[in-house]
Amino acid sequence: MGSKEEVILKTLLYSDIFNYPLTKEELYNFLPQKIAYNKFLQVFKSPLRQIEFNQEFFFLKGNKEIVKLRQTRELISLQKFKKAEQIIKKLSFIPTIKFIGISGSLAMKNSDTDDDMDIFIISGKRFAWTTRFLSACMLIVLGAYRNKNSKNVQDKICLNLILSESETHFKTEDLFTAHEIVQLLPIFDRDKTYAKFIDSNKWIGTFLPNAQLDKKPLFEKQTNGIDKIIIFFYKILFLEKLLQTAQLFYMRKAITKERLENGFIGLHPFDYRLDILRKYNTRLIKFGLK
Repeated sequence: MGSKEEVILKTLLYSDIFNYPLTKEELYNFLPQKIAYNKFLQVFKSPLRQIEFNQEFFFLKGNKEIVKLRQTRELISLQKFKKAEQIIKKLSFIPTIKFIGISGSLAMKNSDTDDDMDIFIISGKRFAWTTRFLSACMLIVLGAYRNKNSKNVQDKICLNLILSESETHFKTEDLFTAHEIVQLLPIFDRDKTYAKFIDSNKWIGTFLPNAQLDKKPLFEKQTNGIDKIIIFFYKILFLEKLLQTAQLFYMRKAITKERLENGFIGLHPFDYRLDILRKYNTRLIKFGLK
């Protein structure tokens, strides 16, 4: 197997964990090695021994059933995306929010009907906990908040990750985290925060050197005078510290492995990152690529 074919196979081994076949453009975007696009295309002039193509998607040989699964999930995801977009527009009125993106399976249009909707939020400096509180309150009013005890999570919004704009550099530099950042769909952006976020994580190029990171948010704003006045009052009332203390007290009995810090609120008790990387390494070994 040639080296370029090995790189393509590695890319599909990762996406196959999520039962997700890739288009040619997606395949190039997620390659773990820098390759000129014209040279990438040359690989397909010869038969690929462990890879199949159905005129639209690439997938591992013998696994064509995931093509229909992706097509079904795309239709489901489009409906969820419309709902998420409307909710995010309302959340954007919270002055401490600098950026909101759709993350997780919905960002890849790979959601099932019963799935919730993950969003990623960047707050202003020292306002992560204030932002979480205000966002949760608004989502509760909208009937769209998913909490830890929710039994029906369909189309609920999961506030799975909130970062302060001073804490946007990810310390975990690996393939999983790079994928999550590249796959992120920017919906709302204030003061060009998304571009700053991408710039603070240039290490992504080590794992996904062909990734396209120039996505344009659906709608943008600039911090205005009213926003500044509201934020000033939040500061003099020490609202961030008060809300952090109150929320941590409320969560104290339910906290397991969540990462809860001053400017970083990660609310997934299960570390999907380690699980996915373990599965990926197992597949690399199985296919003789490691």
